[in-house]
Formats: sequence, C-alpha cells, structure tokens
Amino acid sequence: MNEKMTIKIGIDAKWLFTGHISGRLFIQNILPELFVLHPGIEWHIFLNKKDKGFAIPFKKENIKIHYVWSRYNMLSNLFVLPGYARQLNLDAVLFQTYCPKGKSFKSVVFIHDVLFRNYPEYFTLKERLYFMPLKWTACLADRIITTTEFVKNELIELEYAKNNNLIDLAPSGVTNIFKPYWQHDSEFLKNTREKYDLPDDYILFTGRLNARKNIQGLIKSLFSLNDKNISLVIVGEEDRKLPPKKYIDPDKEIKSKIKFTGNVPDNELAAIYGMAKIFCFPSFAEGFGLPPLEAMASGVPVVVSNTTSMPEVCGNAALFVDPNNPKDIAEKINSLLENKPLYEQKRKEGLEWSSQYTWKRTAERILKTIFTALETDSKK
Repeated sequence: MNEKMTIKIGIDAKWLFTGHISGRLFIQNILPELFVLHPGIEWHIFLNKKDKGFAIPFKKENIKIHYVWSRYNMLSNLFVLPGYARQLNLDAVLFQTYCPKGKSFKSVVFIHDVLFRNYPEYFTLKERLYFMPLKWTACLADRIITTTEFVKNELIELEYAKNNNLIDLAPSGVTNIFKPYWQHDSEFLKNTREKYDLPDDYILFTGRLNARKNIQGLIKSLFSLNDKNISLVIVGEEDRKLPPKKYIDPDKEIKSKIKFTGNVPDNELAAIYGMAKIFCFPSFAEGFGLPPLEAMASGVPVVVSNTTSMPEVCGNAALFVDPNNPKDIAEKINSLLENKPLYEQKRKEGLEWSSQYTWKRTAERILKTIFTALETDSKK
C-alpha cells in the first residue's frame, strides 16, 4: 500500500437507521468502534437518502456523510456507490452483502450468511431470488468477511470466492448492556417485570419468530419439563413472511405458561435476559446466532441447538440439543433446573466465554481485512 497522509475508506451503512434488525445492529455497533481505531483515516459513510431526518450519532472532522439512493441494496451497491467511490477518490469501500468490482478502489464485502442456499425452506421465493446474484458478486470482491468458520466453509464449498484465502472472519460482538441481574438497577428490574407481567421463573427465547427459529419445538418441550410451574417468555416480532404454522398448543395448561412480549426496547430486553432462569435457542440454522451470547453475558445458562454455527459460537459454555427432538430440549432444561452445580458451572462458563465477543474485536478484524486488501497491489 502506498504511503499517504490520509487513507479514505467508505462504509456501506445504509441500514444504520431503518435496515433489518440484524443489519441495523451490526452497523450501529461497528461504526463507533471503527472510528477510534486509526487516526489517519477519513471515513465516508453512505446512508439511505430516505433517512435524512435522523440525527447523526457521530460528528467528527474525519467523518463525511453521504446520502445515496438505496431502494434496492444490490443495485445501490453495484451501480451507485462505485460512482461515489471514484468521485471521492476512496481507497477502499466496505460493502454489505453485495459488492462491485472496484477498479479505482479496493472492495471488501461483509456476507453474514448464505443460509438460503442449504436451507431454502426457511426463505420465501422472493428472498431466494434476491440472493441469487450473491455468488456472482462475491467473486468480484478483493476480500470477503464473514462471522464464523461455518459460514466461511459454506462460502468455500459453494464457490463464492475465487481464492479461499480471501475470506476473513470477524465474529459479532455483545454490547455491554447485557449483564447479570445483580449488576442491573433493582428498581428497573422490578418495573420491567411489572410492565410485561413476567412470571417469577421463566425460560427465555429471543429472536424473530419464524419457522427457522423452531418456536414449535421449544413449546412442545414444555410438556416434558419436570418443573410444572416454570413458564416460557418469548421476546420478538412475528415474521409475517414465514411465520410458524402454530405457536401454541390448544392445551390450556401449556398456553397459560407462555408469555409473548413482542419487541421490547434494548434496555428492557437486557433486564428480561438478566431475570431469566434459562435461555433456550433451538434454532434449526444460524449463520452466527447472537442471542445465546447475550444470554451468557447476562449470567443465564444457555440451551442451544447442535446445528450449523452454534457449537462454534457457544463453545463448551452451553448445553446442546437436537432441535428436532423436543424431549431432548426438555432433558437439557431439566438438567440445569435440577442440578445446581451444573447450573452454576454453565453460568460462570457463559460469562467467561461471552466476554471475548466484543464489537471492538469485530471492528479490529474488519479494519485489518481492509488494510490487507489495500496492501494487495494486484487485482484478481
């Protein structure tokens, strides 16, 4: 990379204010961390022009804001952002999902997962068609970033990169609002419990309520729990495109033990995590799966599926289950509820394990990848 006074890097941040929840969370957390990593960078942040009414949460001389057309993320990334990159004489641009061939700049793309390829049943036809060009555009990138070895291996097997050495990892982080209940304000915990009418003891699930998350399997497991008093709290908004066919069994006894809160503000979500007895995440497939780590950081033992990325993300700190077997889910929950030493062991292991997942580390790895791309003189 040629030495110069200022390095100019563009960031595709169009999801900052109104993107889908996982994309919005990613952008909101990596930007502040990136900005403090290197004093010699001039950042050019590309936002959705429809979001001009939102207050910009960062204001520094080396941060330049550009509002761009972004009705369709793929078209915006392939045809709009490259024009800005050339005009602004950017050295590199970090794109989300779709990436153009950078002729005057280095192109780096963050691909969160490609679950639509091996798990098409969890995606609508429209979504599958939308993601179809991803294989072609990924090969245009100077470097690819993703979150787990699981996704990296899928990208390699599906030939999303011309060279396997061009794929780097940058796992997501856990924000510091997620902490054990004893670190929360007791009055706030009390008010949150009253606001959502939370039971005294509950198993918690958080996430989008769609078929892939396996809410049905979790609910079916309640029949096999030895503790007939513990309840299930489900936090999240139903995915209208692919909702579970049936959430609640007609059995009135089970129905009375299930509490749906819908979406909740982040600070209240952290409180709900902290007050949970156990967190259970029996998803069929995840590219990363952040909620189990948020639960671990909250001092709550975790039961999670043994599929896709989740063993990698959760390590030995969780208990793993077959998501297709509700009795297995119940058995692992029973083991935590009835074995206090195991419960405390998993609580401690979870706190320790989750502490390594920080957004600072994510940003450091992203910036390292960008610099690696800049140091590569030859185009693929």
